[in-house]
Amino acid sequence: MRTNRISPRLIALLTAFAVGITISPARIRAAESKKPDSKVKTYIEHKLASDGILRDHNISVGVARGAVTLSGTVPTLHDLSKAIEVSKKAGRRFKVIDELSLAAPNVPDTVLAAAVLHRVEDHAFYTVFDWLTVGVNNGVVILHGWVSEPWEVGQYQNEAEKVPGVKRIINELRVEMTFGYLRYRVARLIYRNEMFRPYSTELNPPVHVVVNNETVILEGFVDSTGERGFLGSEVTFRTDAFSVVNHLQVVPD
Repeated sequence: MRTNRISPRLIALLTAFAVGITISPARIRAAESKKPDSKVKTYIEHKLASDGILRDHNISVGVARGAVTLSGTVPTLHDLSKAIEVSKKAGRRFKVIDELSLAAPNVPDTVLAAAVLHRVEDHAFYTVFDWLTVGVNNGVVILHGWVSEPWEVGQYQNEAEKVPGVKRIINELRVEMTFGYLRYRVARLIYRNEMFRPYSTELNPPVHVVVNNETVILEGFVDSTGERGFLGSEVTFRTDAFSVVNHLQVVPD
């Protein structure tokens, strides 16, 4: 009677392969632990410089005893968080010690608010279905309003962090909870109307449509109280919105 036997050589190969898979992460950690501190320092400095964060020797990078220490000054919150993020990618065995300070210029609150709002409104994904307002108190930026997608909450904070003069951000943005059909129906009702068609050609159309739990919230600006009242009535009687909140403001002549 013939029996199937596995050759000793094949067993050895399979064992070596299995062992190799098992110890692979350990080998990676061992290689990281042997990486010279000077190479880690060079890697971080190169990445910071290529990202435009390290310039004119504003940041000092120290690497010793398993720690990366960042010291110096940066002009924006974005640069500060990016420097820490880059340093954390140097290796898992390194902890990052943040000693950076924010050298934000003193910018009047009104100017700062306008700069942040301009940056958000210029974003490619900011549409008539988003509505964001900016409050500023001694360099502290407060983001209010609604966004149509969850990822926009962090994205618009990131845009605000890039503005010089911003010292801290309080993010109070809310995500709309609704089905998309109602917001599109309201937008078509507004911008296909001959009275408001000129608004649709503007780079940032002034009337914004927020829909949350079947409540339509009209935000933005119109030229007259007549237009404001007309839009409120149109949305109330020509859509199946549960309720309508009209926050439209009239632009003074």
